[in-house]
Amino acid sequence: MEGGFVGKKYLLAAEADKIQDFIFRSARLREVAGGSMLLDRFCREVKKGLLSKKERPPEIVISDGGSFRLIFDNEADALAFGEELAEVYRLAAGGSLSVAGPVAYEEKDEFLQANKEAEKKLREAKRCRRGWQNTEQFPFLAYCSSCGSGLAKEYASSHDNERPAYLCASCLAKSNERPLQKGEDFWGRFAMAIGVSEPNCVWPGQEKYRGRTECDPLEDIADYDPRRYVAYLLADGNDLGRLFGKCTTTEQMLTLSDGLEEVMWSALASPARMAMKYPPDKRDGFIPVYPLLLGGDDLFALIPAPWALDFAAQFCREYEAGMQELLRRTGLPSLNGVMKPTVTAVVVICKSNYPYTQAHRAGEALLKKAKQSSKMQAMEKDDNFSAVDFEVITGSRMFKDEEEKKRIRPTLRPYRAGNNGTPEEWGKPVDLLIEQRKELISIPRRRLSQLNELYEEQLLPEALQESELKPWRDRLGALLSRLVRQEELRAKVLNALKAMGDEEKNGYWFRVDRIDGESWHGHAMPDLLRIWDFALDLKVDPDDYEEE
Repeated sequence: MEGGFVGKKYLLAAEADKIQDFIFRSARLREVAGGSMLLDRFCREVKKGLLSKKERPPEIVISDGGSFRLIFDNEADALAFGEELAEVYRLAAGGSLSVAGPVAYEEKDEFLQANKEAEKKLREAKRCRRGWQNTEQFPFLAYCSSCGSGLAKEYASSHDNERPAYLCASCLAKSNERPLQKGEDFWGRFAMAIGVSEPNCVWPGQEKYRGRTECDPLEDIADYDPRRYVAYLLADGNDLGRLFGKCTTTEQMLTLSDGLEEVMWSALASPARMAMKYPPDKRDGFIPVYPLLLGGDDLFALIPAPWALDFAAQFCREYEAGMQELLRRTGLPSLNGVMKPTVTAVVVICKSNYPYTQAHRAGEALLKKAKQSSKMQAMEKDDNFSAVDFEVITGSRMFKDEEEKKRIRPTLRPYRAGNNGTPEEWGKPVDLLIEQRKELISIPRRRLSQLNELYEEQLLPEALQESELKPWRDRLGALLSRLVRQEELRAKVLNALKAMGDEEKNGYWFRVDRIDGESWHGHAMPDLLRIWDFALDLKVDPDDYEEE
């Protein structure tokens, strides 16, 4: 047949169930990272095992992030492999894996429809999962001290100077995973993306710094901030399903899947490489980033808090550039015009002792809102763009839902990741906060605090009519009058008010028009003051931020 396509083919689809639950169902970050590494290694071992088959090896379309698409020459082989794959995953990870298909097709140009049918069947299989379930029962038992839900398998210690504890099979496998990583696996690919030799790298949690008795990746990253804040970066590609759905050949899907992984590692490596220049103490070869989840277009990573905002912005820009380059590769020209590849990123900044699960939950909520806002704008205006949002968790304070219902708000979140393409009325670019952080460095902290008080909820005007706006404008004028003898500082504050908002006639309030709701007015100044300590520029030495 044309193109060497001979006979009927069978497309098998499989996917690990509840991947995030599997990865995050542990109390310690090392086990979370271990879960990602275990899943990554499983996919690579499956690929190696299939390629080593001498007789009728299947064609591998996708084997990444716990997801598989494989093409077999006969139905019996596909069915047998699906059962074997689910059983091996159960033994390796202590979890379940759904299998759908195989879906038969005869012509090469029928692959797109077969892939859609396999995806549909996989969703049905995950909703009505049959087969093995974790239902172990025993009258004398101990529960896992890490996840708190699994039955303990061993009483052991997986790391030096660590007290032994009861661990279930899943947490034990994740805890033991890191020593197995070598070469081109999880950490090796990150090292290659950064451009350093893996033997010369020191990863978070690998050494004992500052007299600690245990290796702890969380504390290693917290060393970058004097108040021991850390940041969690979450990112998710926009409309990747739509892009994969446009693949008409297995070659396109394979190129896109493998290329996406390279893009994600490269986008994370770029700001990591910049942050390596500013270690908190003598740490030769230390990598200040701890990837907890990187699969497909999903990312969850622990990063240094001082550069949290710029880290997210740099990641978005590198992702866009990498994806655009990927779509220009041979075999993907038909996808290049489908959509502009974009990503949404969120940073959640909190104390190092704040539970990572709650930080992740907060980040997921922000990510969902930011993606929805930018996606609706893209659908209505045909203008895709990347967006960045953030939250600083201090005590129990987070952005209140009630604030989103007001006509005048002390925020402009989320922000555009870049300056191009997006209508200005949607919002401001995130780089504006980073630039103004440098511009306002000489303003006394007391004045910044007083400026921040102007944006407290009880002092905000209800509307921009002069009668409503005048009391607020008078308070601002009184504050600016205290800088009358420091004309340069006063000019910087006025320039910042305009740059992060609008003209003086509206009290510097910026009108926001987004497709996802009614127009409202806001200002970026309170956002900057909230993230002040975490808006450092990765291109600027931290010592240059020492206040005068």
